Amino acid sequence: MPTETPAGSTRPARKSPNKAVSQSLAANGGQGYVVPVIHIRMPEPVVNGGFWAALAGAALVGSVDPPLAALIGAGVVVARHRNRP
Repeated sequence: MPTETPAGSTRPARKSPNKAVSQSLAANGGQGYVVPVIHIRMPEPVVNGGFWAALAGAALVGSVDPPLAALIGAGVVVARHRNRP
């Protein structure tokens, strides 16, 4: 999305790379994920299982409506499928 500059012209906003992005799954050789604050390496299946368990738990407890949880889950599956190398 273009941003307004002081001179009045518009150009796309550029985002600086984030430190956490540099330690992504591809950057660390497919060994898993690195937790940004505590710098612990976690295997990918543990992270994926934790995400799905938290999403299902939130739907079961009622903090997230089940249709919304299903949409979030479908969006994650599509995003992960589209971003694979």
